[in-house]
Amino acid sequence: MAIKVKDQYRTNHLSTEPGGCEVTIIHEGGKTLIYDKVKRPGSYIKGISDVTQGKNGSIIRILIDGEVAWDVRHDDTDPWNTPSIQNAGKKA
Repeated sequence: MAIKVKDQYRTNHLSTEPGGCEVTIIHEGGKTLIYDKVKRPGSYIKGISDVTQGKNGSIIRILIDGEVAWDVRHDDTDPWNTPSIQNAGKKA
């Protein structure tokens, strides 16, 4: 079951303004959290990783705008350091 995190639970004011990416975090227990309006996905994921992993278990997959950007089975780096996440949301 996916849970879309509401604006009232967001701590960065930029995450309540239109624009940015939709970031989906999937934890090993199956809990899925969806964050919209994320302007800097790499920084955002790094910032929430300790908090969400402590509550929900390890992150196993991350989607950016519906596309797999990181998967624990295939990527041996921290998710916020992968090029697909660092470059997400940047204008070409």
